[in-house]
Amino acid sequence: AILPYCQALEKFAPHIQQLSMESNGKGV
Repeated sequence: AILPYCQALEKFAPHIQQLSMESNGKGV
């Protein structure tokens, strides 16, 4: 299924932010 790009961002943005925060926290 092909979702609109903006809709995909709305779904994945929170996960990406959480992963980036976790990686930054572990890295520091």
